[in-house]
Order: sequence, then C-alpha cells, then structure tokens
Amino acid sequence: MRKISWQEALEILRNNNCPENVIRHCKVVSREARRIAEKIRENGIPVDVDFVESAAMLHDVGRGRTHSITHSIEGGKILADYPKYARVCERHIGAGITKDEAVKLGMPKKDYLPETLEEKIVAHADNLVGEDEIEGIEFAIAKVSKTLGKDHPAVWRIRKLNDEINNLMK
Repeated sequence: MRKISWQEALEILRNNNCPENVIRHCKVVSREARRIAEKIRENGIPVDVDFVESAAMLHDVGRGRTHSITHSIEGGKILADYPKYARVCERHIGAGITKDEAVKLGMPKKDYLPETLEEKIVAHADNLVGEDEIEGIEFAIAKVSKTLGKDHPAVWRIRKLNDEINNLMK
C-alpha cells in the first residue's frame, strides 16, 4: 500500500472541497493522533505513526460532500483506492458505529467499529478535538450524551476507547 503524505492529504482535502474550518480541525486531530501514536510507540507497541498522522488528516474528507454522519462513508468512497485510509474514514465516528446503529442511521448495514490500533488512535484523537482545539474526552462524552442520551452504548464505547488508548500510553 502506498502511503499518503501529510502534504498530499492536505491537497486531497482541498481538492474535495473541504471547508477551511474542517481542514483546521483535521490538522489538530492529525497532530494529536501523531502525539498519541508516538507515545504508544515509545512504550514498545508497534504502531505506524506516519500512517496515523496522514489518516487523521483525512478522517473528515467526506465533509466536502456532506456534514451528516454519512460523511464517514463519503470519505471512504473518496479514498477507495487507499483501503486502509478509507477504513479510517468509515470507522472514526465516536468509537465506532455498530451494524444495528448504522441501519437506524440510514447507513449501509455493516459494523463501522475501529479495529486496528491506528483506526482506534484516529477515532480517539478526533474525540479529543472540538472544532480546532483539544477539548478532552469529557467534551466528546457530553456531546454524544446530549445527542443520543447518557445511557447510549456509544457513550460507553467512547469511554472504553479512551481507557484503552490511555493504558497504551502509560
């Protein structure tokens, strides 16, 4: 698989009509994802830091087409020639979307849960970032709780992912 550089990722965002505020958000997520990946690698856990950085840069490329939850699927379509990057786009929302949740949201019936460490890092970094600054995990949990309810399984998944990533960084 050919890797996409950070600069190429920036060009892909611009070529796909991503608004400047989305690009700013992607830059912050990319920087945070790289920081997390480097910390995990320092602990002897293999992680592709460069891939994480560029995949995080591209996680919201689908927002050039829509700002609905399906921006994740649109991003996957845009990056179809780069399957690992497409998977990150599809699986970055919160801590993922189950098959049943996807159907309720009008998405194709499949699991959109992050599986690889790199996918999990990007999803987690995105959870930590508001529009263009790091807000923290409680910000993400409050946002999801407000939209879906505090007892929704997505809230639990975000907490679980946060714990998993934080344990890898210790």
